[in-house]
Amino acid sequence: MVSKPIIPSNVTKARAFLNAYGRERQLSDAEQNALPLLARGAALRFLLTRLVDFLNVPPGALVRPKDPIEYVRKLRFQQGVASMRDYGVATSGLVA
Repeated sequence: MVSKPIIPSNVTKARAFLNAYGRERQLSDAEQNALPLLARGAALRFLLTRLVDFLNVPPGALVRPKDPIEYVRKLRFQQGVASMRDYGVATSGLVA
């Protein structure tokens, strides 16, 4: 199996989201520090949900389960994020 490189495909979206949010309300230091851990938790939750759905397809199901590997990649990326700077956002909420 050929491993795909870990590409931060959502960094642009994350940067846009965090910058827009920061224009409405600045994140506290505690919120900024917690963001990488919360993002890892979200990626893990989606990975596990997709994995359970993928492994437990009922006979005759009309819905096709989504590939859980997408979230393996996202979780790997999130595991390498140490701060908001890794999303391209300075702690001030402006683009780094």
